[in-house]
Amino acid sequence: MNKPDTSSMEYKYGIFAKIARIYTGRDSNYWTNKQIKIWMDKNNVYYESTDKRVDLIERIKQAGYK
Repeated sequence: MNKPDTSSMEYKYGIFAKIARIYTGRDSNYWTNKQIKIWMDKNNVYYESTDKRVDLIERIKQAGYK
């Protein structure tokens, strides 16, 4: 199966689309830092417990996810 060319996606899809959602209330699809860390655990992406949201996103980018 062919994989799509991800070189031009610039962090608009996948995990980054989920992280970028705006909080619109309790019923929104907004991801909390805790949910992001759970995703990172499942995908073996290193983070520290003191990381803020910006740090978590940067670590995901450094791990090679687009």
